[in-house]
Amino acid sequence: MNRHMYILADGGRIAASDPSEFVRLLREGSWFDSECTDEEYMVNFSGRYHELHGVRVRTDTPGNFMDDLKKYGYIKG
Repeated sequence: MNRHMYILADGGRIAASDPSEFVRLLREGSWFDSECTDEEYMVNFSGRYHELHGVRVRTDTPGNFMDDLKKYGYIKG
């Protein structure tokens, strides 16, 4: 599978072939939730993002999670 490079708001980079892999790699690099499941990570991340930015990131699927992160400017690519 082809990997795509995503640039994070903090300048970090993640190369992933699909949304599930992106979420897994984002979680594994997290200071907060690296030990939880991908689903738990999305929910926790969404809660923190809402507190900081006042917007809700969907957590029902990795694809929707990623779409919202793009929409709100957390990732580019």
